[in-house]
Amino acid sequence: MEITMNIIDRVMDSNIYLGAGIIFLSKVLDVTMGTFRVQMIVRRKKLISGVLGFFEVLIFILIVSKVIQDIGNWFNVIAYCAGFAIGNIVGIYISEKISKEIISVGIISKIKWQEIEEKLRDEGFGITRNIGYGKDGEVQILRVICERNYFPKVREISLEHDRKAFITSYLITGKYGGRMYGVKSKL
Repeated sequence: MEITMNIIDRVMDSNIYLGAGIIFLSKVLDVTMGTFRVQMIVRRKKLISGVLGFFEVLIFILIVSKVIQDIGNWFNVIAYCAGFAIGNIVGIYISEKISKEIISVGIISKIKWQEIEEKLRDEGFGITRNIGYGKDGEVQILRVICERNYFPKVREISLEHDRKAFITSYLITGKYGGRMYGVKSKL
């Protein structure tokens, strides 16, 4: 480990731009892993969370110590800060792409609910419809259960037919039975 760190130190010291680049990429990796680790904690994936946490902290200690040792080098400081910012973006992007979270989407429409319901059913979505009463009278409430990555499609279909539709979504942490678009049944 010490030999590896000596090699990295020599490379980083020989070229300030290369050193800042290594700090930037390491911090992006560190924060991306942290973002993903938090998602694993929420899902109760203990082993994955622990392994990610180990490597996240290892990278953090190695990189922050290098930045602090040479705190007068603004390239390193800026690279560290930029790596943190970009790491958040990359972490959220990756989490969204691989996430299989199930959401409940609510669509409230007063006049165009039939078109929305018909189009969503034609696209394969399961729909539950209820009557509601708002400030201006009766409304229809459509409920769609699907994977989170299908939300843009549901929103697009809904707004295509009713630009004034009120659309909400929330995460579902437990489920049993029913019809859910994009979710394979384990039965």
